[in-house]
Amino acid sequence: MAFQTWQIGLDIQNGQLCALGIQRRRNGWQLRHWWQHALPQDTLRNGVLQRPAELTAVLRCWRKHLPRQVSLRVGFPPQLALQHHLDLPRQRLSEPERSSYVRAAARQFFPLEPDALTLDYRELSDSPGQICITAARREMLEQWLACFSRAGLLPQIFELTATALRSLSLALALEPTATLVHRLADHWLWFAPQNTRQPCGWCSYAEAADYPTLRMRYLPASSVIYYSAVDADLLPENARDLLPLDALQLMQAPLPRCSGCFALAAGLALRPEDH
Repeated sequence: MAFQTWQIGLDIQNGQLCALGIQRRRNGWQLRHWWQHALPQDTLRNGVLQRPAELTAVLRCWRKHLPRQVSLRVGFPPQLALQHHLDLPRQRLSEPERSSYVRAAARQFFPLEPDALTLDYRELSDSPGQICITAARREMLEQWLACFSRAGLLPQIFELTATALRSLSLALALEPTATLVHRLADHWLWFAPQNTRQPCGWCSYAEAADYPTLRMRYLPASSVIYYSAVDADLLPENARDLLPLDALQLMQAPLPRCSGCFALAAGLALRPEDH
């Protein structure tokens, strides 16, 4: 049954929505669906939904194009999340002891009471013995969930948008040191594996108005950079074109004119399942 389920990545940003649906086949991933729809430029403000009714109407229309059973993965704005790395005790913890340990640690790291937060954590594959805790305001997550519920959709996963670039890099089998940069309407996202403590990041245009400033301020150690943008942007000097659809083996026309717009949606769709 898992092979029959579409994995769908959904990227909601100021200006547009991008969705990409894929299905696993014997010969690799097949592109089953892509959808792009204009959204108001003030759909989000610092990650908070400003027009939930309008977005619900768009999502309800989109739902009609999908099969009944889907695995929906939604990009979550980095502005609404906090992260902290935590060393695990030497004695290996199993559930529910590990969850209790994380919740107790969260009281020290995050400025809100744990009951006001939704917590998620994952062990770092490149740093054994460490986990990364992600915290988001429960009320903000519930606002997003309510919007999807009214549209008849149930997300299986909310993933920070920059982290989707990590999944895309793995699916494309890029160089282990390659950096991915994605430009949106009002902020930048990147995955830079050489930044071992915080490989996934973001900043607003106020912090980096253009690509050279972004590189100098946040990615000085990145030598190989793959670049994509929310529109048909000119490729910066010395950057390589990030082509997310190259991660798929089976496709047929029509295809998106600007495949780079779907970088986040593709990374979300290709995200490995949690175990």
